[in-house]
Amino acid sequence: MIRRPGTPRLHVWPSPAVVAGISLACLYGAPSWAVEPVALEASRDYVVGASIVSSADHIGLDDQSLGLRPVWAFQLGRFRVSSGGASRLLSVGRETVDPGLSTVLVINDGWRLSTSLHITDKREVSDDPLLLGLPEVRMTLRGRATASIALGERWSWSLTGSQDLLGRDGGLQLGTAVGYHYPVSEHTYWDASVGAGWANALNRQTHFGISTETALATGRPAYLLGSGWDSVSLGWNITSALNRRWVVFGGLNASLLQGAAARSPLVGRKTTYGASLGLAYRNR
Repeated sequence: MIRRPGTPRLHVWPSPAVVAGISLACLYGAPSWAVEPVALEASRDYVVGASIVSSADHIGLDDQSLGLRPVWAFQLGRFRVSSGGASRLLSVGRETVDPGLSTVLVINDGWRLSTSLHITDKREVSDDPLLLGLPEVRMTLRGRATASIALGERWSWSLTGSQDLLGRDGGLQLGTAVGYHYPVSEHTYWDASVGAGWANALNRQTHFGISTETALATGRPAYLLGSGWDSVSLGWNITSALNRRWVVFGGLNASLLQGAAARSPLVGRKTTYGASLGLAYRNR
């Protein structure tokens, strides 16, 4: 993820072990109020909160950043709008909500098909030596379709496709993941996932490449990429409803670049790590 301008950046961040310890202490010390399943209702359900997030990007030499991010989600008719961090919070005894502006098209015998829209951050020209002379990567709107299937009581598999809808060189991305869901109690669960990402040549060139034109203008060697698998990711998240209204959540994640993307001269680190811890309020 590219750090947004204005996001506070500290050069010391809590280790994954510390964040996990804090998360578990909060969650397992929580009262055990039962949370009954409640269907989402148009213009009535919402969640709002904040999380402390530690993250890093593969591109450039920026240090690990630490910042406070808003978490929110609400419903407008059959459409749901949520930030990425809120995508799982309504699912603690309730219906799952995808990130971005989304709607579920089909739920049938373990299958689920949904579509969504989300806006990607831009990458600005900066004084980072790895990005010197490169054009900025423009903000764009991406359309996404996700199909998932339950592989038993706790396992699931998903396939996601995402396309730049504004023609801003964002190209096509595909992702697949296997997930495991473990209910700790009626009101607490954790889930883990392992996934892989593929992108077409346009997407990879935009984010990891140096075009021939840019090379001529800057004197840097050109770096051209084709399509291919470029990342493997691991994630672990824990979520707990403290009561019907308050939810606490946290998570750890890692991302490893592969192949031509990992060899890009723009990559400052092939492996990145992240951690988050947050609290949110649901209106009912």
